[in-house]
Amino acid sequence: MALQIRSEMKQLSAVERELSVVVPGTEIAKELDRAYRELSQKVRLKGFRQGKVPRYVLEQYYKADTEQRVLEHVVGASFREAVKTHAIEPVANPQIKTAGELIPGMDFSYSAKVEVKPVVDIKQFAGFELKRTRYQVTDGDIDKELDSLRERHAKVVAVEGRSTAQQGDLVETNWSGEVDGEHAKGLSGLSYIVEVGAGSFPFKEAEQALVGKGVDESFSVDVKVPDDYRQEPLRGKTAKLSFKVLGLKQKTLPALDDEFAKDLSDEVESLDQLRAKIRTDMEAMAKSRTDVETRNVVVEALIEKNPFDLPQALVDRAAEQIAAEKLNRLPQQQAEMVWQARGVQLKEDARPAAVKQVRMSLILEELVKREKIEVSDAEIDEHIEKIAAELGSSVKNVKNVYKKGRRLDELRFQLATARMLDRVIEQAKFEDTVKPALG
Repeated sequence: MALQIRSEMKQLSAVERELSVVVPGTEIAKELDRAYRELSQKVRLKGFRQGKVPRYVLEQYYKADTEQRVLEHVVGASFREAVKTHAIEPVANPQIKTAGELIPGMDFSYSAKVEVKPVVDIKQFAGFELKRTRYQVTDGDIDKELDSLRERHAKVVAVEGRSTAQQGDLVETNWSGEVDGEHAKGLSGLSYIVEVGAGSFPFKEAEQALVGKGVDESFSVDVKVPDDYRQEPLRGKTAKLSFKVLGLKQKTLPALDDEFAKDLSDEVESLDQLRAKIRTDMEAMAKSRTDVETRNVVVEALIEKNPFDLPQALVDRAAEQIAAEKLNRLPQQQAEMVWQARGVQLKEDARPAAVKQVRMSLILEELVKREKIEVSDAEIDEHIEKIAAELGSSVKNVKNVYKKGRRLDELRFQLATARMLDRVIEQAKFEDTVKPALG
């Protein structure tokens, strides 16, 4: 049975409310009586039959604990009643401020400050005029991918017939560095391979200085440590690097022919078929990239055109989830250590993404209601079948996971909002800039 209460609501901001709640003394008395009757049925005290222990005796032993439990029940139950009375939707636990203690027959009052879901006033969602990039696969993209495949399948062999380095060689070297005449930690390498001309060695001057140097030759070169070098204290400093050339190797690329194509894939029999397969794969990736960027452009427009205040509790929750997800790939013990050491900073770094995520979720939720977007049970089943196929699991197992986690409603919401966003995209006008898929 619901508590009888009196309550008033004050709007502190667009997303904050303060409830002033009064629980009549008669209700307090009834709740205390009920609590002590239940306690009497449970406790055993010498000299009293179970269920017959007088209340004044129970108060001698259990007054503090009993009244604390009653207080928590009264506040919780009366807060729920007040929320229902004023039709507000809290997004986090309230900040409760009480005055006094529970006294039978006397009114009990408290205030509760709580964040609520904002009113999302949709001002525009259709007819956006936006710019976007469309990615298309060119013959040049295919050639680049083939070159990349040849590089990945290159063989490394010793250089024969010469002993001095030239462009394209893989030079094996021992090297070390000094700053202000002293050995610098973080500036060294043993049997380190430098591919001359590739630009992958942090010190470009030193990379080119290897050209013309012979095996067993030693030399030094002055360089400036790049501003993005992995050892932060060395960035921007002038260093003297000393090298000794140990050996020369070179890459030999496989011939670009039918045999190369067949070695790469069992699905093709010729170089032409390989090119066709690469084009098909790249076109799928180009479309996916275009779609993702299009959605991002539309999301930014929806957020810009439909401003509203956000409850910080929702942002905090989303930021914590985003930060935690970044650690999912780490072993549990390592993830816990990182979280303890850097959790606060990780959550702060995640706040901009969290703000965007919460805004978009609330906008799409409102649009789903406004446009009456519905997802049928058959569509849910179809989506679960796709998930099961991707996971190599049975439909029954996947559906059970969603049911046990009570995630079917969440899935329905995700599908509805995705459909709503597709509708916004369909109704938008785009000025397209076309770029190569690998551009």
